[in-house]
Amino acid sequence: MIDIRVGFWVLLALFSSTHAFAEPEQLEVACDKPVMMLVIVQLENPEPMAAYMKVLGKLPTYPDQQGYYHFTVHTEMFEGQWPEKQGVLGAKFPCIEAARGFWFSDEYQGIREIRSGAGTVTVTVHPINETPAHITGARPKRLFAQQPPQANP
Repeated sequence: MIDIRVGFWVLLALFSSTHAFAEPEQLEVACDKPVMMLVIVQLENPEPMAAYMKVLGKLPTYPDQQGYYHFTVHTEMFEGQWPEKQGVLGAKFPCIEAARGFWFSDEYQGIREIRSGAGTVTVTVHPINETPAHITGARPKRLFAQQPPQANP
């Protein structure tokens, strides 16, 4: 259970008038090359992460940057073993500049410390390739039912 002291620190972080981080300069670019922000979390302490996720969900920063969660859990394992207490999510943005606008915003930077002590977080951003013309509207040749995961060769 998270006590009231956590709420105090969350509010303090959000409403602090001095920022240790200053937002970068705004750019005027065509935002038309979508990207996926990949977040991998090795969770050690769920309480700070739960507090962080609660505050993150209330920030307008994702929608302001036209970002959204594309996936938050894996649905099936094809090969190997997923590390215990590891999570992954993908957030889609219309361009790398919008992803940066989310990550480096004062609002987001103001809450990052809330998850301190939760574990190790790795965040990368990847381009999303356009769907090739020969795939658009085509039906896959093989559709299989779920299978047990395979071991690494």
